[in-house]
Amino acid sequence: MTTHGPDPHERVQGHAYSARFHLLDRQVVAGDGTPICKVDDLELTGRDGRLYATAVLVGPAALAPRLRGRLGRLVAAAHRRLVVGGDGAPPRIPLERVRGIGAAVTVDARDLRVHALEDWCRDNVVGRLPGARHAAG
Repeated sequence: MTTHGPDPHERVQGHAYSARFHLLDRQVVAGDGTPICKVDDLELTGRDGRLYATAVLVGPAALAPRLRGRLGRLVAAAHRRLVVGGDGAPPRIPLERVRGIGAAVTVDARDLRVHALEDWCRDNVVGRLPGARHAAG
């Protein structure tokens, strides 16, 4: 079998990606394929007169500015009311944790916490229900 270039599912260091085509609104998954979130925005850093992506931003705080008009304001307002701790800044996944960019963005998910409200609900509400810590079956 002949291969033409790198594996399309691997992130290639120094490769130019189109943010709109390759990253924005893509599913973020762990190495085992478990869905984590969607890419809502990117953190860009200027260096040598060029912009480079340094992190994937997720959640309503990252998505709201991309949405225009009433919907964007509604998402931003809902986020402000539901934020749990922190400064309200969007969770970020450093690009160093991205392992592959393909149909989904694969990340190293060890110790990754991107959903503060969901984590709080799991730990303080759902986790206290009888049988919540046991697998179904």
